[in-house]
Amino acid sequence: MTLLRGLDRVDWSALRHAYGSAADVPGLLRAIADERDPSTDAVGDLDVRIYHQGGFVCDAATAALPYLVELVSSPDTADRIGLLDLLERLVHEANTVTEVDPGWPGAWAAALPALLALLDDPAVDVRREVTSTLSAAVSDADAIVPELRARWDGEDDAAVRLGTVLAAGDLASGCTARVLPETLLWLRDLRASDDAQLRLAADAALSAAVAAQRPDPAAAAGALRGDIAVWRDVPWVGGTGPDLVPYFGGGASRLLGWIAARIKDDPSARLDLCAAFIGDADADRRIGAVRVAAQLLTELRSPVERLLPGLSALCADASPAARSYAVLLIAALDEGDPGPLAARLGDGAPLSRHGDERISDLAAWGLAWRRDPRCVPYLVERLAGTPPLTDAYSGSVFTTSPPSILYSLAPLSGHADVLLPAIRARMDDPDTGRTLARALEEWGEAAAPAVPELVRLLGTGAAVQAAATLAAIGPAASGAAEALRRGGGREHEAPFAWTLFKVTGDPAPLLSVVDALPPDRGWARLLAGLGERAAAHAGRLRPLMDSRDDWTRVEAARAYHAVTGDAETASQPLCREIYDLARGEYLPVRWAAMRHLAAMGSAPSTLGWALRAIADSDRRQCCNSGWRAFAEDRELRTLAARLLG
Repeated sequence: MTLLRGLDRVDWSALRHAYGSAADVPGLLRAIADERDPSTDAVGDLDVRIYHQGGFVCDAATAALPYLVELVSSPDTADRIGLLDLLERLVHEANTVTEVDPGWPGAWAAALPALLALLDDPAVDVRREVTSTLSAAVSDADAIVPELRARWDGEDDAAVRLGTVLAAGDLASGCTARVLPETLLWLRDLRASDDAQLRLAADAALSAAVAAQRPDPAAAAGALRGDIAVWRDVPWVGGTGPDLVPYFGGGASRLLGWIAARIKDDPSARLDLCAAFIGDADADRRIGAVRVAAQLLTELRSPVERLLPGLSALCADASPAARSYAVLLIAALDEGDPGPLAARLGDGAPLSRHGDERISDLAAWGLAWRRDPRCVPYLVERLAGTPPLTDAYSGSVFTTSPPSILYSLAPLSGHADVLLPAIRARMDDPDTGRTLARALEEWGEAAAPAVPELVRLLGTGAAVQAAATLAAIGPAASGAAEALRRGGGREHEAPFAWTLFKVTGDPAPLLSVVDALPPDRGWARLLAGLGERAAAHAGRLRPLMDSRDDWTRVEAARAYHAVTGDAETASQPLCREIYDLARGEYLPVRWAAMRHLAAMGSAPSTLGWALRAIADSDRRQCCNSGWRAFAEDRELRTLAARLLG
């Protein structure tokens, strides 16, 4: 079959995709047609241009659609599954976002019959995937659902049958009265099937179709305890690559996670799911349960009491994956007996296929937060090797990536005599030195023996952090004064002047810098440190407290209090941020507002309801996920309690 006829008759250069001109699209389509091995990812090269990260449907996608459907319909195309996945995401965007090329609806209507024909394709993997692709086309539900049901009785592949059921549930919201009643009756009847996996699919489909239909935990539990191999071939769930199974679990873990995602609005049901399998005899189910527990505990505090015993037991589990999630949760929660953490200081099981992170790193971090000295010898040994020094955020997903070692070192200033020799030995490299200097900044004067290393860093790319750490050390870092006076050029004028003030007590260089700076949030931070010495700038701070920029308002309020002592005026912008916190609107600047208000020592009585709402909320109050969610929530509640007290 000759593919892509007429491709060159399209004026592709007049069309646009995520990276600009679509003139490269014909070549990408031909590469897909010529591809013989999907691992070369010709589809991925096109995907990144016409889909990118979603949020729009461009005119290049509209023009490419008939060729994509032609390619996916051809048995000679190597990556038909990749094309169906791309089509699904484009169709989903077209049904959910506003920025859709006007030509897309007509192009999709012309393409739909060919995609429906793939429900009869001889290739079973295509039939499995196309049910998922079609499930995204909610606006065409009346046309698609009858076609799905018409093939139900004649379909002999169990995965296609499950996908058909799930697709019908996902499409039900787009069905009219002509199609919906029979579809719901069909799904209801399937819930009574003798096949536990079909009962689970029908239950999930009904709960997707009818908002008031709560999922049946018994259906999920029954399916999970049966033969679940079929779900590996159902696109909604899929499988885990063999190289990832040791870190994330296999089929049961993945299925558990999918079920939990379907019932995300029912925390009680998710908690029951965790509790049912966290002590299961099957390691894969335990891994799935602890991963669901991680997500649940990132959202809510109340499940801790019920899950804590199971998590403590999993810290010694035979499965490294189950241990890693449990150890991280116990460490992050900062609740319960630290004994299970201490027992894992020798656990060298890796946390991923790459890097040197180990379960023992998680255990040491959990003990360090508790200021438990049992972690100190481990950290000294770790510093001599290759500790995790990166500080990457985990986005919206709970992962077992450990915090950088700086978070383990930061609370341990009481053990400076033991830790400092190992830290100082690693500070010659500017990148490593910057990370370690961040930890030493938390130590203050206890870090004074590291002043020589910090002075050397002043001449590197780590200069700003080195200066901040010297400032935190204060007068004990007087040996750095000469290097600070020499300065690091205009780029470092403000941080060096600040540090010189903190080290020597002489405000003159800093006041000179402040006088020349524009009034912004960085300027306000410097004034806050100067306190009443900067009283002459109070008038310039007042307008900043009404700035449209959140950070500027908050830092100006802090500085205004520092230079004038006027808590009543300064607290007003801070209170506004805290009211928003109490309403569940979480931004990092609002944590700063809480810190600044707590440092002022008191809160207006009108803030009481907001502080109580923060202190009493069951919600995990945070801006980030993973271990940071626990740290941010704990800090916020601590600050609220201090202000209430």
